[in-house]
Amino acid sequence: MLPADLKTERDAEAVLKRDRLHFHPLDYATCLGFLAYSASATATPIILVTLSRELGFGLTGAGVLEVARSGLIFLTLLGSGFLAAHLGKVRALAGASFFLGAGLLLYSQAPVYAVVVLALALMGVGGGVIEALINPLVEELHREDAGRYLNIINGFWSVGVLLTMLTGGELLARTGAWRPLILVICGISLLCGSLFLILRSTGSTRQRIPMRDVWGHKADILRHRGFWIFSAMMFFGGAAEGVFTFWTASYVQLVHGESPRIAGIAAALFSLGMIVSRFGGGWRVRQHQLPGFVRASIVLGIGVSLVFPLVPYGGFFFGLVFLAGCSVGCFWPSLQALAVERLPLDSTSLFIMLSCGGIAGFSFASWSIGWLAERSDLNQAFYLVPFLFGILFLLTFNSLIPRRRSSQQDARLF
Repeated sequence: MLPADLKTERDAEAVLKRDRLHFHPLDYATCLGFLAYSASATATPIILVTLSRELGFGLTGAGVLEVARSGLIFLTLLGSGFLAAHLGKVRALAGASFFLGAGLLLYSQAPVYAVVVLALALMGVGGGVIEALINPLVEELHREDAGRYLNIINGFWSVGVLLTMLTGGELLARTGAWRPLILVICGISLLCGSLFLILRSTGSTRQRIPMRDVWGHKADILRHRGFWIFSAMMFFGGAAEGVFTFWTASYVQLVHGESPRIAGIAAALFSLGMIVSRFGGGWRVRQHQLPGFVRASIVLGIGVSLVFPLVPYGGFFFGLVFLAGCSVGCFWPSLQALAVERLPLDSTSLFIMLSCGGIAGFSFASWSIGWLAERSDLNQAFYLVPFLFGILFLLTFNSLIPRRRSSQQDARLF
């Protein structure tokens, strides 16, 4: 028998070791991948007002840009499972990063609106594979406590948003030029692709998966009622995130009449809130605590979004923007982590199919706000957001999904 104090000391060391984060070399490539992907997605919002004036299109046309990108992301997501089965996740991510870089290069040289739409469609193809496969790769590397690592690595999406908004806003304020920003993001994407290629041998051994198995996984997912509940939650969570991500910078310029620099600062505060939510969640929230984390975030989001259109420009407005980021930050990684934990389905295919729901919501909300704004005004259009949060909150009370590793007595989702 060990002395009691020695046992206590060893138990404390075991807990400390379990709580400590241990990163894999590929984690650093996934962080850069999310940074490049998010920068490519949020460059358009910060340059949108300048871009629309230079190329001559309105708010509905602005919403169409996001639909073009997100539509191709959605279609690419559906095929990413087959790509991963043939090439492996790491090689597929390398190729996607290079493809994203090619789309960004075309974007930086676009002379007319139609070329911008084409470039964003190409970026959607590359971004779709990144969206589809980074989270499954992270879950594969950290199966025991995936929720923590997913929140932290998804936090680099928000880091990319913050850097893009601050850099883009300052660049526009000083020079009025938007093309250099796109070229810088292009370089980051190409660097990311190179890093995935260099580190490909550090991952698990690549195994080709028969296409019939991939089809079988997707069919199993579509037949599982739990998938549709989680997919609906991803849709409304992605929609709430999409409104603030895509429209905050334009909102500050069009509703409050501020400069691109101030718009960039506001959007950066939103992304900073997302960083706090995701990094804080990854650092402090264990897997079994994720349901409470999600529900508390929704309640915060309902309060913030109800007040948001009523608040005049000033310090309180910027505080609300930050809290809006805190409210939506955990949805994407936490809902996916919960779904993979609780649904007895292939994790890679499940990540991909759930991302389809999130992307559809992100795209729907981005377009809907532009459409509503042209028929009323942008301020009134933002009242769509509490409606999205409210539906998401109701979905968390669904009792149809049993835990994967629990008795039927504990059959609640949240």
